[in-house]
Amino acid sequence: MTLEPEWESKFEPNSYGFRPGRSSRDAIEAIHHTLRGTKTGKFVLDADISKCFDKIDHDKLLTKIDTFPQLRNQIKSWLRAGVFEKGAYSPTSAGTPQGGVISPLLSNIALHGMETHLKEWVVTQEILSQNGVKLSPASKRASLSVIRYADDFVDTKINT
Repeated sequence: MTLEPEWESKFEPNSYGFRPGRSSRDAIEAIHHTLRGTKTGKFVLDADISKCFDKIDHDKLLTKIDTFPQLRNQIKSWLRAGVFEKGAYSPTSAGTPQGGVISPLLSNIALHGMETHLKEWVVTQEILSQNGVKLSPASKRASLSVIRYADDFVDTKINT
């Protein structure tokens, strides 16, 4: 599918889940590398986005993908195809199909940009260095690292 190579070139470098040549071991190594390189204080947030695959908004995802109409319509039909569970059909209006071949890629597309948004948010916060000095926007962005594996992410904050 043409989507994967296009999005692989766009994905943030600290995104590891369901990507070619990237494993959970690589994500753990990235976390270790981020934390070992500093002598100052460290904060780590380990988060799991609850029911992430089930809650992805179809319209927002399709807008984000922004592809030519034929592919957009194909993706839309995959998303809205519904599921059979215990012999009963249920339509889907949100989420990516559980076990669907394209679901991991679509979830990565939906979550792409999370690191950028978190770094934009951290700039708006008043953060002091260990010496009590206000950090510059660039220092705030540099002090935050987000490492994502599918719908789990680790957010590290290094005190500067």
